[in-house]
Amino acid sequence: MKKLIFTLMFALPTFYFAQEGKPKESTAAKECDLPKDFKEPIKNNRLKKFVAIDNGVDEKEVIIIRAQNGFGSGIYTVCVKQQPVQYQKMGTVFMREGKNPFNNAK
Repeated sequence: MKKLIFTLMFALPTFYFAQEGKPKESTAAKECDLPKDFKEPIKNNRLKKFVAIDNGVDEKEVIIIRAQNGFGSGIYTVCVKQQPVQYQKMGTVFMREGKNPFNNAK
């Protein structure tokens, strides 16, 4: 009886965690599906201009959907060609989230 309980104690959790979950829908596609009356959280023409040049699009195609401003820093999420892209502000400089501006290795 002890062997049966011991076996069940390890077998049941293994079967529970081994189950495949349902694939989650892409949140990236939903994030840029904005309603017609969407209002941008901030007006930042410098950010829009930088993002437009960085992605090779017109400034009118860049929509700021999320902004977290700090003192001399910030994180922004923008929609470019129906894809969300994150940008970071350090001082007065904008850069794409996750890119290292000091990486000079070739």
